[in-house]
Amino acid sequence: MAKIKKGILGGISGTVGNVVGGNWRGIDYIRSKPSSVRNPNTEAQRTQRMRFRLIISFLKKARPFITIGFRSGVQNQTEMNKAMSLNVREAITGTYPDLEIDPGALVVSVGDLEGAVTAGIDFSVPQEATVTWANEAGTGNASNDDAAMVLLFNSEKQAVSYKLHGASRVDETVTLALPASWSGDTVSGYLAFRSETGRDVSSSQFLGTETIS
Repeated sequence: MAKIKKGILGGISGTVGNVVGGNWRGIDYIRSKPSSVRNPNTEAQRTQRMRFRLIISFLKKARPFITIGFRSGVQNQTEMNKAMSLNVREAITGTYPDLEIDPGALVVSVGDLEGAVTAGIDFSVPQEATVTWANEAGTGNASNDDAAMVLLFNSEKQAVSYKLHGASRVDETVTLALPASWSGDTVSGYLAFRSETGRDVSSSQFLGTETIS
């Protein structure tokens, strides 16, 4: 049973059917009671939970990169939430319970800074990854001083390695050391740029996937 505190125009305290009334910090409110879920463990729900687990596990490992890569755009979300929302929707492939991250659909940066039209990755040197690109300085808002951000994703070990500023756009190349334990694993590469001020970033570019020696 609910009580009307101040007459017919006053606030309600208590429950009427599926409506709950109360007061918070002097503000009267009403809200509907949450509907009960008869079966919280349907296949669709298990699928969604697994999608979330896969993406959040990746994002946590790459948090410093993601924090820079998703700092632009919607302002009422954290960088991790923006990355989560996009990648849960776009970067999972397979059918439950055989779900996995699709490296080609994974996005690690979103922004309006000019990216690289031509870029690639080379794993031919043992325990090294060399990323190259064509300098697009002078095109749009691209500058020689933009920092190259490179991320590697080992899908077999669910591990990442990255550099936030290993080289500038004008250098056209950067090399990352790889753990010896990654030998024989499948590794994907991603390239993005951020401005010298750090305010602007480019959308990430998928560089391909290779089994490394």
